[in-house]
Amino acid sequence: MKPTEILRKACLTGIGAIEFSRDKFFGIRESLGDLFDDFADRGERLSEREDSLARALLAALRIRSRIPSTTDANSIIPDYDDLTVTEIIDQIKRLPMKQLETIRAYEYHNFNRIRVLRQIDKELDEVRIIPEYNDLPVSAVVERLDDLSPQELAAIKEYEKSHRNRATIIKATWRRLKEAA
Repeated sequence: MKPTEILRKACLTGIGAIEFSRDKFFGIRESLGDLFDDFADRGERLSEREDSLARALLAALRIRSRIPSTTDANSIIPDYDDLTVTEIIDQIKRLPMKQLETIRAYEYHNFNRIRVLRQIDKELDEVRIIPEYNDLPVSAVVERLDDLSPQELAAIKEYEKSHRNRATIIKATWRRLKEAA
């Protein structure tokens, strides 16, 4: 299909009606870019409506290209697509923030199972209390505990227990919770 036909089809049927495989997105985006370059080289201009639709299509193609693939999900949780909701929930409790975000995006765009998404959101909320939590050394995490509310301390303690299980952090959260009581 020629780039002009792709653009015409997108403009006529609407962006939401067109579903291309992930592999074709990059080629389509490149073809459309080349098409726009050809228009510019010939001194041609798109109408205002065509221009806005073309921009929307290119934006949609950029967004779709960031959706994690099956390979991305399987590299984090092997055989992700074949697991039950319960099996996935058991596995995500041990993942660091970046991997949780990847699995969340994959789940949302492919299966959209509410229980899985809620559990991932719960895990992410716990780790987002302290920015870049998983990358911080123990001493930096312990320093930041003084700024947290009892609810946040409890969330950090539960997250730490189910993920990295670092005794120093668990004991520090426990002491601060005891002091706050």
